[in-house]
Amino acid sequence: MARRSKAAVVTDYRREQILNAACRSFARHGLHATTVDQIARAAGVAKGTVYLYYRSKEELLGHALTEGIAGLRTETLPIITSDAPLEARLRRFLGAMIAFFNRRRDLIELYQSELTAEMRLTARRKWGQIYAAQTKAWEHELREAAKAHAIARVHPARAALAIVSLAHGLAIQHLKGWTSGPLDDDIAEACALLWKGLSVR
Repeated sequence: MARRSKAAVVTDYRREQILNAACRSFARHGLHATTVDQIARAAGVAKGTVYLYYRSKEELLGHALTEGIAGLRTETLPIITSDAPLEARLRRFLGAMIAFFNRRRDLIELYQSELTAEMRLTARRKWGQIYAAQTKAWEHELREAAKAHAIARVHPARAALAIVSLAHGLAIQHLKGWTSGPLDDDIAEACALLWKGLSVR
């Protein structure tokens, strides 16, 4: 069991190493100009090692996209459903959304420029599933908070959608460089705006 567990850890590490190197190379050079040799060098592995895990650059790109998008779910949903005060969760959620988009800038660039029509459709569906999961989680939390009289009686589904939409918009603004103020100030302002609409009057 110990040997299998160690092998699984090494496999996961190698995959992540190769995926990260591929994302950087694709974002810098584009899919067609990137070679498997470049990816292998950037990952610090032999070319044959890349082929042990992925059959082609296209498969690597598809896997990088799937894994990258899935990271948004794992980094944000636990914040929404945590036991922290609701206002603190709002602030952390906004920060996590912006941090994810900033950290995965290479993924966003790939999505905008290097995907086939089929990959783009798959990516759009996966983004949609995560935003729907975020919205559903916020809806549940807002409904429970309203029952406990911790917030005003709002329409949970609409309020949840507003939270997710604002977080996504703010993340895109920072990614594109459309904002000039400090990040913490933008998060605080957005959180204050949301909380003003939610807090008991």
